Amino acid sequence: MGLFDWLGLSTRRADALAASRTGVLSQWSDTSGLGTIVVSDALGVHLSNLPMDRGTAMTVPGVAKGRALLVSTIARFPLVALDQTGPLSPDRQPSFLYRTNTAQSPYTRMVCTVDDLIFHGVALWLTTRGAAGQILDAEWCPRDLWSVKEGKFYLQGRDTPLQDSEMLLFDVPLFDGLLVIAAGNLRGAKDVEKSWQGRARNPIPVMVLKVTDDSQLTQEEVDEYVEAWSDARKSENGAVGFLPKGIDMDVHGEVSPDLMTAGRNATKTDIANYLNVPASLLDGTVAEASLTYTTQEGNRNLFYELSLPFWVDPITQRLSQDDVVPRGQRVRFDFYEQYAPTPSPTGPLELD
Repeated sequence: MGLFDWLGLSTRRADALAASRTGVLSQWSDTSGLGTIVVSDALGVHLSNLPMDRGTAMTVPGVAKGRALLVSTIARFPLVALDQTGPLSPDRQPSFLYRTNTAQSPYTRMVCTVDDLIFHGVALWLTTRGAAGQILDAEWCPRDLWSVKEGKFYLQGRDTPLQDSEMLLFDVPLFDGLLVIAAGNLRGAKDVEKSWQGRARNPIPVMVLKVTDDSQLTQEEVDEYVEAWSDARKSENGAVGFLPKGIDMDVHGEVSPDLMTAGRNATKTDIANYLNVPASLLDGTVAEASLTYTTQEGNRNLFYELSLPFWVDPITQRLSQDDVVPRGQRVRFDFYEQYAPTPSPTGPLELD
């Protein structure tokens, strides 16, 4: 039985997990966008000033790639406890590091933990402890199921705050989460995506239809002409059209395709900077002068030596505190297989 079962939150947890997979994580998020518009109208707030939600952020290709890169890399490596002599023997390893008592596997727990750190800057585990205070089990808690009031942590469906012994809070110091610090850039990235999609639907230069004779067209007739030309421009033969007598066309130039490419690439570079990963790993590019000295091996080393510590150190440092493991012990990710001359074809060694 997990702590969610003990709290009577199993159904809500399942609903929250299902919601997280569809991107509906808060009252601001709605797959149709109507919820955001209603909130905007009710509060008199412009859409650009509303909080960014995870579901919207994940529709940005650079965010999805960066998130996948980090969670898939970190979660695949097991956690191990060490003392001053090195890794503890298998029979002395804290069992919660490599197994759980619920359907939530250690891999899923770590994926969700890193995901929360990326988007929110914080993550929460709920813990079950033994008579001596040792952690017997730990389970990730969805971000929308807990809140902070006056310095106390509360779960939905529970009136009393969580005790320190019931939780582990992870946070990336001085990092408020992608949804906060990158909200403006993420909205810009969405605008860039909409722009190139619109240009793909209408690749012909921007044009204006105008009446050159004394015809007095009604608004309905004008709308019909505009709609007909818009539809025709989207067809395979959209480069050829016919104008009836009395109607002329002005062409106002064409947006260079390079501008769209550069804009999409710039958003990937910005997201890479926020996530502290090399831009080339998000399929983005940097200046040509820098590309001359960029190699795949160099990016790999840069990622493991400078990028990953930003995300894994807050996790291992929290798990190394005295309320998690006895004094003199510490917890680290086992990256041995990553640096071994001949890595195991089945991946890192994991305890059962």
